[in-house]
Amino acid sequence: MKPKHIYLVAYYSAKPKDPKRTKERGYMTDPANFDYDESINITRGLKNRDNVSAQVILNLNEQRVVKNTFNENRDFPVLLAHYQEGYPKYVNPLIAQLYKDQLDESVDVPSEEEKTGS
Repeated sequence: MKPKHIYLVAYYSAKPKDPKRTKERGYMTDPANFDYDESINITRGLKNRDNVSAQVILNLNEQRVVKNTFNENRDFPVLLAHYQEGYPKYVNPLIAQLYKDQLDESVDVPSEEEKTGS
């Protein structure tokens, strides 16, 4: 059996910043009037529903973007850095394990000394 790849799957939902103003003409067409909720899953292998409903899918083994409908102009290192910053407790240990032989500046995982400031 072939080993499954590890993926970071991100879901986004939009909600209006001021729900009382949604009845105003043009309010819902302005992207500045929305806040986004972000949710991520780290999974081994992809399910059909991930391909359908996720906005961002990163293949962490191959270091490539599988899907990105949330923000088209992002590449793998930029997206990975965003998730490392937002979810360091979950993403950084996984990245350190996956890339222990090939850590470089595009996948920057702080060492324990850097975290504690020693």
